[in-house]
Amino acid sequence: MARISQLLLLVLGLILWRVFFPALMSYDSTIQFNQAWVGRYNDWHPPLLAVVLHLFLKAGRNIGALMLAQCLAGLFGLRALVLAWLREFFGAAVPPRRAEGIALLVVLVLFLPVSPLPFYLVTFWKDSAAAVLLVWTCAAALPLVGREEEGGSGRLPWLRIATVTALSVALGMVRHNAVVVLPAAGLVLGYAVARRSRRLAAAMLLAPLLAFAVCETALDLAFHVRKVHLERQMMAFDLFGMCALDARVCESIPYVRSAFRLPEYRRRYVPGDLGVSFWAEPALVDPKIQWDGDRLRAEYLRAAGGFPGTLARVKLEAFATLLGFHEPVVFFHQTLDANKYGLRLNERFAPVREGLAGLVRAAGESPGWRLISGVHVIWLLADCAWIVFLISSRRRALALVLLLPLAFYLSYLPATPAHDFRFMYPATLVVQAITFASLLALIQRSGRRSRTT
Repeated sequence: MARISQLLLLVLGLILWRVFFPALMSYDSTIQFNQAWVGRYNDWHPPLLAVVLHLFLKAGRNIGALMLAQCLAGLFGLRALVLAWLREFFGAAVPPRRAEGIALLVVLVLFLPVSPLPFYLVTFWKDSAAAVLLVWTCAAALPLVGREEEGGSGRLPWLRIATVTALSVALGMVRHNAVVVLPAAGLVLGYAVARRSRRLAAAMLLAPLLAFAVCETALDLAFHVRKVHLERQMMAFDLFGMCALDARVCESIPYVRSAFRLPEYRRRYVPGDLGVSFWAEPALVDPKIQWDGDRLRAEYLRAAGGFPGTLARVKLEAFATLLGFHEPVVFFHQTLDANKYGLRLNERFAPVREGLAGLVRAAGESPGWRLISGVHVIWLLADCAWIVFLISSRRRALALVLLLPLAFYLSYLPATPAHDFRFMYPATLVVQAITFASLLALIQRSGRRSRTT
């Protein structure tokens, strides 16, 4: 059954890749492709994905080869996550053969046109790469805290520890916000070694963060990554929102206030949308606000200390825009945007792509259908419910793994730059896979009981 399942996933991945060859690419994708092409990088977008593509290009491959790797890694990662979850949560109640069938069925469910998964697997996006890496990180982490390790040998599972560390570090390096997942990964590693050595457990808590710092520094030095200080825009945006909500804040930040070009700044503020608030024509803010980082940071700290409630409101209102209370923004990307490299989608499969995109887009626009996949708050609450259930049922170790997608969700509390659905999709995909796998396992178990009675 395992070989059949793997073969079917391979065929499914190859078909999907061929239909969308060479890749779906947005404006952001083209920026990263250009960096890979010319070999010059900055950290507006984390450079790891562009560097990987650069290495593919140097090896004589193209972006299509990278998308094939991403597509297959995503499909087999979902299979690995479901199998690990069923093994650690259900144990012998779901034998391996049945688990393989459930894993395949979960992937097929996620391919239904109410889910944007097929488009993410073939889009050159840091969000797509983050989704694949988060799925694999959780899949690798589950055996470290589950039944297998509880009854395992006295030797430490160093290969698994190294795998979880490497995957979580890569995750932190493809999306700026994903760095907050690293402490959660440290908790998993700390638990895995705590039964052997408490000192080592303490070290493992920090291992992902330390490895991330080393790897990011090495990447920046090796590829001469230019710093653009993206955090300055977020600080300015927060201060802008605080001014819009409370005029007293503006009196305490003369440097930022001097950069406002238009008097209607309060009307222009849109929570969680930096682009519309700042840069929609006519541009509201003078770009010079980013030049003096020390003054900007000093005024930010002063405003945060003087008006913490206002800052909290700015953060919460921005975060709420991602939860899906309204029709999703950038539910998925369906085209390969115009570019100077001659990249274009093949015309042969255009009707297939357009038909699938139409169905998925309609699901995202439907108040009913989008509840299945297009509303993050449902899956965020499901993740919290899983954690509470696991803790109350004395399965606290498994709850540690569910902290990984929860940390990813909450990573947008500090900084929400736009309303895009794609931001939280990696965490939602993990929770969907675990939830659907559990439901299918329970349905099969109940069906077996009814037949035996």
